[in-house]
Amino acid sequence: MVTALVSIIMFLVMVSLHEFGHFIVAKLLNFKVDEFSVGMGPAIYKKQKGETQYSVRALPLGGYCKFDGEDDVDNIDPRAFMNQKPWKRLLVLLAGGVFNIILGFMLFLVIVPAVSPVSTNVVDTVVENSYSAEAGLMQGDKIVEINGRHVGFYNDIELYKQSADKDEDITLTVKRGGERMKITFKLSEQYIEQIYGEDGVQVNDTINGYTTGEFVPYSDSVVKNDALVGETQTVTRYIIGFNPVQEDINFFNVWGEALNETKFVVKLVYRSFWQMITGKIGVDEMSGPVGIVSEVNNAVNSGKYSWLNVLNLIALLTINLGIFNLLPIPALDGGRIFFVLIELVRRKPIPPDKEGVVHGIGLMLLLLLILFISFKDIMRLIA
Repeated sequence: MVTALVSIIMFLVMVSLHEFGHFIVAKLLNFKVDEFSVGMGPAIYKKQKGETQYSVRALPLGGYCKFDGEDDVDNIDPRAFMNQKPWKRLLVLLAGGVFNIILGFMLFLVIVPAVSPVSTNVVDTVVENSYSAEAGLMQGDKIVEINGRHVGFYNDIELYKQSADKDEDITLTVKRGGERMKITFKLSEQYIEQIYGEDGVQVNDTINGYTTGEFVPYSDSVVKNDALVGETQTVTRYIIGFNPVQEDINFFNVWGEALNETKFVVKLVYRSFWQMITGKIGVDEMSGPVGIVSEVNNAVNSGKYSWLNVLNLIALLTINLGIFNLLPIPALDGGRIFFVLIELVRRKPIPPDKEGVVHGIGLMLLLLLILFISFKDIMRLIA
């Protein structure tokens, strides 16, 4: 029940805010707006205020903003959507996705202080026996580039590391004592073995073949799970080989860190989209509405910090929605933006009937993709 309620509220807020972005910018630019609706389906409340009808509808799964003359070139009202200047239409179309991203930023203003301190791109300690230690990475080094790509904050490091192959050379540009220098090495292999016993967990950490061990007794932070006693869990990962300096969050630096988190999600969406185009990510790795609800359920039932996990999931999803909607895909805002940009270049619009066909085909393909992904999500849940 809680999962269903959180999912409904989440979708309602994200989509309604998206539509409100279109609405408020359209109003500011003197567009004629026929209706602004929260929810879909039959209306349960309507109020006419001026030229605009405001409504609440029965299905709390979204909303819409209806412009006068949105696809009607024969409408002679100068305030109709298609009769407005291209730059104005461009701003209105951009506003929905931008408002989603702003919501993500606002949520990170709440999330970041709750997870304080946060990691920075300054080296605190270098992992012993790692290739980066052998190459000369030192405490106090500030990482500013990885393989020529700018690093502004810690998550950049994690993002760029994920795209690197384990046998690929990694070149870090670091600032040390006011000077910039380059350090080149390969990622180090870390093999972690956790052996669960009656009194605690034996953790063996192997870096490039060198093993260190530690026994961790059960406590409030390491809770005993009887089902795991006698079991051994292992994980292998590839690391740069350093622990970052931690920074406490306060009123003055929370803004920059929330912006960093927002930029990281934006980069992650574009990177994932590019990997999908290039075939590095398959359709079977994507999630639709069913998969999202499953993740909401995981967040809701994640224990003490479930509220924080739910907020973080909403932040990720709303930024994803905003960016995805701005991609140049027919039927989405980004597809319409693409046609407006063509209009700006050629100084006349694409014939509406031809643009309509493109958006119609795009909508059908999107619906088919959503159905296919939802089917995959359902099969994963029942497998």
